[in-house]
Amino acid sequence: MFEPRYLDMVSSSLRHDHGFGICLTHSRGDGHAEPERVGTLARIVDWGGEPGILEIQVEGQRRFSIQDWHYEGALAMASVHYWAEEPVVPMRREDDTLRAILKELLGEEAARDLDASTAGMVLAQALPASPEEKQDLLLLQDPLERLQRIHHLLQRRSGA
Repeated sequence: MFEPRYLDMVSSSLRHDHGFGICLTHSRGDGHAEPERVGTLARIVDWGGEPGILEIQVEGQRRFSIQDWHYEGALAMASVHYWAEEPVVPMRREDDTLRAILKELLGEEAARDLDASTAGMVLAQALPASPEEKQDLLLLQDPLERLQRIHHLLQRRSGA
């Protein structure tokens, strides 16, 4: 990350210990982007980098719906409504294929304790899928349905 607008945003986030929104965007044709109506509140969990380039690692916290948005300088700012947390439900036995992928991504110990919602969000992020497909997964409010859709996406990709 090297753009001044993002460096300012990250600096403020670290200084004031608050998150920022991440949304899929589409070009409006006027040099600005328009955000999708649903995004994720992200919090910086690690940062570093080399001189002139800042690298950050973020963790998704909560989903939100954009109520209203505008540009302040080069940054899009929004009023949002946070979604209710998803129910904590265990992964199903038929999700063993997905559990194996999670073990590869996170390690056995970290993958063992994931509930269906967290597992689905981790897998959706790592999927070899288009941004639009990932956005569709973000919009789902049933964690078991999200896992089922991820399983189908992976089957389609593998030709099964």
